Amino acid sequence: MRQRPAGGPDGVVGHPGRVPRSQPEPPPPRLSRYWNGYVADCEGSVVRFRRIVSAIPSSPAQEWLDRIAAQLDGELGAVRRLAIVGDSIEPARFRVREAPARRISQRLDEARSSFADAVAQAATIAEQAALDPAHADVTAQLEVLAQQASELALEPAPAEPEPEEPRRRWGRRREA
Repeated sequence: MRQRPAGGPDGVVGHPGRVPRSQPEPPPPRLSRYWNGYVADCEGSVVRFRRIVSAIPSSPAQEWLDRIAAQLDGELGAVRRLAIVGDSIEPARFRVREAPARRISQRLDEARSSFADAVAQAATIAEQAALDPAHADVTAQLEVLAQQASELALEPAPAEPEPEEPRRRWGRRREA
């Protein structure tokens, strides 16, 4: 019986027989109905925002709104990541009960509202730009929207205070 040489197939010690292939990126996890609702609402807002931007004729206002749309895309990624975390804590169909999941749900409620506000603001800007592209209100509205979009970032939640331990009283012992 013949023995195989030590090492890989070519006999070289320390050489692996096969080079592992890089694994393809796994598909995003499938979210439960509850968490997917947040992501879908925010995605819908971004689609509406981009549709509004495409309706505006080429102008500085459109360029500005394009930059804001790119910010919204980044925020949409944060919404997805937060929903994935919420779903991993408590997959739900209609509501969540656990405190960490409720906290994430509240943050996603705020994000959903902010995305909807950005769409409403973009619609107002588009209307003004269509009627009078040089109107000064368009610039003012764009500045407000840019400020709102920069504040949309899903900031970390404030840390919950740790429960206080009862204070010990240091003093003399009473002797009976």
